[in-house]
Amino acid sequence: MGLSNNQRDDIEKLYQEMFHPMLVYAQNALNGQALAEEAVQDTFRIACAKAENLLSSPNPKGWLLNTLKYVIRNSIRSRANLNRLVIASLDFDENISHEKEYIDDLKIDLLFSDLADDEDYKLIKKIALDKCTILEVAEELGISLEACHKRVQRAKKRLKKRIQ
Repeated sequence: MGLSNNQRDDIEKLYQEMFHPMLVYAQNALNGQALAEEAVQDTFRIACAKAENLLSSPNPKGWLLNTLKYVIRNSIRSRANLNRLVIASLDFDENISHEKEYIDDLKIDLLFSDLADDEDYKLIKKIALDKCTILEVAEELGISLEACHKRVQRAKKRLKKRIQ
């Protein structure tokens, strides 16, 4: 079900008026340009999917801001879950993994945002989060099983060192 021309025009007008204020709000909440842009775009995707709700609202701008708050909350929750999975997959030593306060105090998002484009992070993510085997990753990278295993070991070691 597509949007009517009137709905499209109304949403486009809201987009032009609200994009920048929503982006600033999302940047403050998410501490990042790319994540903020994604949250705002996702909000407008939802707005298009629920155009009737948005446009029949007595306050469409408020509707957008409330939706953005929920999108941000879900983004933060998803990133926290991802961070917990990555930390759990690194096999922290007993003293660190059981100290919830220590892990909570880490600025995990900042640590991992530095690694987002790093090959180590991509390698660990494939194994820890995507549940690929070392053999599958080795085949994908076109390297031997031993070389892949060694890269994973080195990547885990560097990542643990950065986090500690």
